[in-house]
Amino acid sequence: MFFRSLVRDDYQESFHAVVLASGIANPVVIENYKIRLNPPKINTAASRFMIKNHSLWDRIDESDQLTRTILFIRACMYAFIRDHFGDVRPQAVIFHADMQPTEHLLALHFRQMGVPTVTLQHGLYVDYGDYDTVNKINYMHQPSEYFLSWGPETSELIGRYHPETRIVECGKPLIFNASPPAGTAASAPYVSLFLDQKPFQAQNIEMIEIVLAYAQLKGMEVKVRFHPSLPKAEILKRYPGMTEQLHFTDAALIVGHTSSLLYEALALGCRVMRFATDIPAIPLPDNSQFSTLHELEQKLTLAQDKDLWRRYFTALGEDALQNYRTFFDGLLNSRKVMTA
Repeated sequence: MFFRSLVRDDYQESFHAVVLASGIANPVVIENYKIRLNPPKINTAASRFMIKNHSLWDRIDESDQLTRTILFIRACMYAFIRDHFGDVRPQAVIFHADMQPTEHLLALHFRQMGVPTVTLQHGLYVDYGDYDTVNKINYMHQPSEYFLSWGPETSELIGRYHPETRIVECGKPLIFNASPPAGTAASAPYVSLFLDQKPFQAQNIEMIEIVLAYAQLKGMEVKVRFHPSLPKAEILKRYPGMTEQLHFTDAALIVGHTSSLLYEALALGCRVMRFATDIPAIPLPDNSQFSTLHELEQKLTLAQDKDLWRRYFTALGEDALQNYRTFFDGLLNSRKVMTA
């Protein structure tokens, strides 16, 4: 059984690439299961479940009645889903992202039943140390027996926090498509700038100003990829020397801060530089990181290791998918032998 609770097009594509690569005949795939009906309609089964399990209300330690009601509804939702799978015993369960509450709960449930549980890596994870962010749950909670990682960087991170987890490096199943549209070509050499999420806007501004100064010195253009959380129009108005562009493989230079796309750009053969700040991020070698305009100029005279991407991705595309096939073949065939 394959289970995905995060709804996003790129997650769906990567998830289904692994489902297909597994070679499992007629797998049960559960995803996109939250449906908003129009017009709205009461879920009678869920309503009956909440009435039957009203005792959960007394176990919630919260004095504010509205908050307590919300927590009660949320607890019932998780319990309702867990109850749905109460008598189900699949051969194995594969989760897309088990830091999500529903997937985490089901991973614990099935593992207690002795069912093999597997978690897929869904992004590049940063060890945030003492930095306060919800993203820590990517690696601090790991309920599955197996974790299928993209590469050594993530394997070591999961291993530090969960030495008991059985980590298997498979690689990234899909390669990001960042090539320019057919028939187009860059009018001039340019820097592709990857902007971070809104909480890091101060660092974005520093990075923009350094890159614009560098581009002016070198006679280059600056193309920018925006994080969805950013005020795009406001930034473009403030810095009219930049234009938005999604593709980047024909860029002379890629610059970013903590974006995971930096590491995919390495795998695509791009020249990459990371803006280094006190914000935790997956590190690059010193010759690929800068903090000032002078450092950027200086370090761009140094060579970049062409195989640097292998630190983050053991394999890509079809090579990675073959690793997933091998893993699932071994997992399911060994279980057949044990149960024979």
